[in-house]
Amino acid sequence: MLKTIYDEMWDSSYPKIESGQCDIDTLISDPNDTRRGVTALAYLQNNNNEVSRKITDFLCELRKVEPEQYYYPEEELHLTILSIISCISGFQLDNINDFSYVEIFKQCIQGPESIDIKFKGVTTSTSCVVIQGFPIGEGLNELRNKFRNRYKESSLHTTIDSRYRLSTAHVTAVRFTSQLINQQKVTDVLNRYRYFDFGTISFTEFELVFNNWYQNLSETKRLASCSI
Repeated sequence: MLKTIYDEMWDSSYPKIESGQCDIDTLISDPNDTRRGVTALAYLQNNNNEVSRKITDFLCELRKVEPEQYYYPEEELHLTILSIISCISGFQLDNINDFSYVEIFKQCIQGPESIDIKFKGVTTSTSCVVIQGFPIGEGLNELRNKFRNRYKESSLHTTIDSRYRLSTAHVTAVRFTSQLINQQKVTDVLNRYRYFDFGTISFTEFELVFNNWYQNLSETKRLASCSI
């Protein structure tokens, strides 16, 4: 199923990227962007720096031929477990009782199955480049469902699955901030990495964070960190 989703993303966006028809993100450097939310996630570098380094090597190759896009720094590459509160303009941490969100997060992290993700290949949308992730076993789905159930059972405000039901295990690596100037060279790099094996991560470190839309560390506040 995930392969089908990633393939459909590639098939629908690749011809547009090839012809330079990208959707440009105009807010990524805007200091007036006040979209904030609460997210459960895991940073790749904290769990396996070999995989994050291979992804960074890929990004370096892409940056050489197309330098004006936004490339996620290695320390910001992350797997979203679940968006608890989707980014909303004007949302602030003091709008909620973050202690209650942390308590549920910690309870859910206790005793989950191993969460193993194989990162293999890249795909695209018209606005970004992502690393394809394929869960091994049901650990990720079970943890996500545990979060869904526990937060929905509580009286806490959430927006879980309000935009879409998260089912993939991808890592966003590049966002387009200007029209491509070297489409052919970009697509050459993308095709070389289309099925590249970046490696497998057994995730053991998880965080609950207050974040902006792009998960920039400079705008992120860690609310809790748990290990399994």
